[in-house]
Amino acid sequence: MMLKKLLDGVTVTKMFYQAYGQQIIMDDLNIHHIQYDSRMVKENDLFVAIRGTNTDGHNFITDAINNGASAVMLEDDLNPPDSYFLHTGVAKLVVPNTREALAKVAANFYNHPSTKLTLIGITGTNGKTTTAHLIKSILELNGIKTGMIGTIEYSLGNSTIPASNTTPESLELNQYLTQMINSGCTHAVMEVSSHALHQHRVTGLDFNVGVFTNLTQDHLDYHGSIENYFLAKRILFEKLGQTSFAVVNIDDEWGQKFLTATKARTITYGTTANASLRASDIHLSLNGIYFTVTYNHCRLDITSQLLGRFNVSNILAAMGACIAIGIPISQIREVMPKIRAARGRFAQISSPSGWTAIIDYAHTPDALEKVLNAIHDLFNAPDRGKIITVFGCGGNRDKSKRPLMAAIATALSDIVIITSDNPRYEDPNSIIDEIMTGVRKGSHVYREIDRKNAIIKALSIAQHGDVVLIAGKGHEDYQIIGNKKSHFNDMEIVEEFLQKQI
Repeated sequence: MMLKKLLDGVTVTKMFYQAYGQQIIMDDLNIHHIQYDSRMVKENDLFVAIRGTNTDGHNFITDAINNGASAVMLEDDLNPPDSYFLHTGVAKLVVPNTREALAKVAANFYNHPSTKLTLIGITGTNGKTTTAHLIKSILELNGIKTGMIGTIEYSLGNSTIPASNTTPESLELNQYLTQMINSGCTHAVMEVSSHALHQHRVTGLDFNVGVFTNLTQDHLDYHGSIENYFLAKRILFEKLGQTSFAVVNIDDEWGQKFLTATKARTITYGTTANASLRASDIHLSLNGIYFTVTYNHCRLDITSQLLGRFNVSNILAAMGACIAIGIPISQIREVMPKIRAARGRFAQISSPSGWTAIIDYAHTPDALEKVLNAIHDLFNAPDRGKIITVFGCGGNRDKSKRPLMAAIATALSDIVIITSDNPRYEDPNSIIDEIMTGVRKGSHVYREIDRKNAIIKALSIAQHGDVVLIAGKGHEDYQIIGNKKSHFNDMEIVEEFLQKQI
């Protein structure tokens, strides 16, 4: 693609391109591809130097040029200076924000694939994965081929790849949307993280629907405050056009702020009387959820295989998004009973000896509390035995939530085993020490640094009627300790334990 076309809509504060002592006009510079990793650069590529958490692309400009880049986009005009580019035949493009520019050139390069799809974006602290899974399932059960970008995987129409991030970088994102179109998808649903919004990964995408699930404490290590966290989430709704829809959880205390931030049409959902999509008469059991939904004076009974009161909100969010894009509510009701839970979300394994293990992704205070409350709702006393909870907290992540999760776990469990999650570069024992500061007095608590041993300990002490919650990793099939990523899956540990009991 010609550079002039590639830069459409991009603010370039300075261009420098000089070869053989002559200033050259760049309009006819043909760019073969875009890269932000210098190792991926090939002849005639544009290299965009973005600043990451651990590395800065500006430090790899020389490598990109040596690998054949014909143009470099950067923020720092003096790093490297114009003199560095003399006689190289490489164009220097200075922009205010390379992440924002990357998103725009990526959309230009792939010819704006988001405009060729009905695109639904979901943001919130918890519930994004389940809501996305429900929306995709509803659409596909209604004969609509739908792609999905999310925490578990990227479903691209005819292929599926494991997810590296909840929301990939803008370059890959536009590539994946293009693959969906080429595979015959007409719709796409995407989890949109606060990091992605703050880092311009979804800048330039045309969302038909934005969904807000909830806002509770998480990622304060990155955003600094809950207010900044909200401001990042709000970006999705600020960018929605007047013909788009904002689907907002009005039960959440932050919901009203999202409504006032958008000029889009709105659908509110929840259990409160003023919700336009309202759930009432909620019945919970180990067989699923049953409730009545009211929308536009229409009342329908909804049945779902999903478990737990918190999933009522996720179901409403998915229904609201599907209503917004024209799916009749009667057709949503018809297919809802067929949809199973997303992988690693309140997944149950029952043992021959009568205890039940539940594997769930809950890794925030709010999510852990909701899952434990669901266990109290579903496994009723006096038939229920003890609740045994195994959890840890990720390293190099929001430290302030560690004691909060301990307080919740010890308040709602009979026995708690505190262990490792993904320690990353932190000392696992130090993480557990910080978690322990939130433990309630008189609680029955063990600490076991090895997650496998912690799970085995919980299962070993479980008796008939007990419920073992293994929280924090859900679908994940890895554990990160230092710079090493090793295979690890909570579900597999439980299954191996049961095999040895036979």
